[in-house]
Amino acid sequence: MSQYTSTREGFERAMKWSLTGPPEDAKLYAEGTATPTFYHVMNGQRTAYDTYVEGIATWRAKIGDYKPRVEEFLRDGDQLAARMTGTIKVDGSETSFESFMFAKVDKESGKMEWLIERSVWGPVGAAPEHGVQ
Repeated sequence: MSQYTSTREGFERAMKWSLTGPPEDAKLYAEGTATPTFYHVMNGQRTAYDTYVEGIATWRAKIGDYKPRVEEFLRDGDQLAARMTGTIKVDGSETSFESFMFAKVDKESGKMEWLIERSVWGPVGAAPEHGVQ
């Protein structure tokens, strides 16, 4: 089982790794945490594996500081659920976020087959401005 999907601490490490490090290493992150057929659904928008990797690289180039905290984590068989909060500095602006994540995990590799995420975010100390419907 993957070190990134079996415990809260491991999943938090994976989430921190996702948006830290050089943009050119985004593929290493994806290879370490996701199957080659992985897809991500963020607030209703589906992204295939290659576009997901490109998106990680783009975000890594914008981020100055990222502090995710996995508040709740549940792993049952090939299902994973988590709630994450934290702050992220994007282009110099401090933002807070909350995300709810649901994933299917490959039983052999422990890597995610897909991840569905619902997130809200906005300025620290204020109500969320993005992802709110």
